[in-house]
Amino acid sequence: MRPVTLVRDLLDFCYPPACAGCGEACDAQQFLCTSCLSQLQTVELAAACERCGAPVAYPEAPCPFCNGKGVHYYKRILRLGTFSEPLKTLIHEMKYNGRWSLGEQLADRLLAQKRIRAMLEYVDVIAPMPLHRWRHLRRGYNQAAVIAVRVARKVPRPIVWPVTRTRNTETQTHLHSRQERIRNLRNAFKLRNPSVIAGKHVLVIDDVTTTGATLQSFARTLRRAKPASLTALVIAIADPKHRDFQVV
Repeated sequence: MRPVTLVRDLLDFCYPPACAGCGEACDAQQFLCTSCLSQLQTVELAAACERCGAPVAYPEAPCPFCNGKGVHYYKRILRLGTFSEPLKTLIHEMKYNGRWSLGEQLADRLLAQKRIRAMLEYVDVIAPMPLHRWRHLRRGYNQAAVIAVRVARKVPRPIVWPVTRTRNTETQTHLHSRQERIRNLRNAFKLRNPSVIAGKHVLVIDDVTTTGATLQSFARTLRRAKPASLTALVIAIADPKHRDFQVV
């Protein structure tokens, strides 16, 4: 046995790797334990609306959430899963606890989906959702950019930054109504470099979408540059009514 392998095995024995989802010990080659990985796979395989990303009863079933209209400005929104466990914990760890590498793991899982790879064939450029510079400085990274860089390396497609975030808005997590979120994002973005997306099919990447307010505000700014189309790719979609997408 090689010395490096021996040391690694000894460290794994003394300090077993912890699952990023539940904290339990897991295989050193995995970032999730068997139980959390099974949960994630179930979430990933669930049928989703091809226009808005909300869950539907079966593939290509009518969407009770957008009624086939999708999200304004976007041709479609694709996602890895709903904002439920273990995705909820993984995204929280990625954004707030410095575990940016989880963004790369989740990006790889996005790219493992056939429908997402097919969509990427029609993309010209990738535009990550920008953070305000002060929030970027405090966090140390932009989680949307981490995901975008991983996707861009595997596809590959160029990453562009046509828009900057001009206001350090309150985090949308603390705002529950769509109206509050829209007001919070007013004048939050400014078009800086329109030439990089003019006439191109643009893929917008973000971590989570709830009401779609952030994606729409970003899109309104992007549209001034006259892109050929806008598509969005997110890790998770959350139910703005906090009902786990139950139709009542």
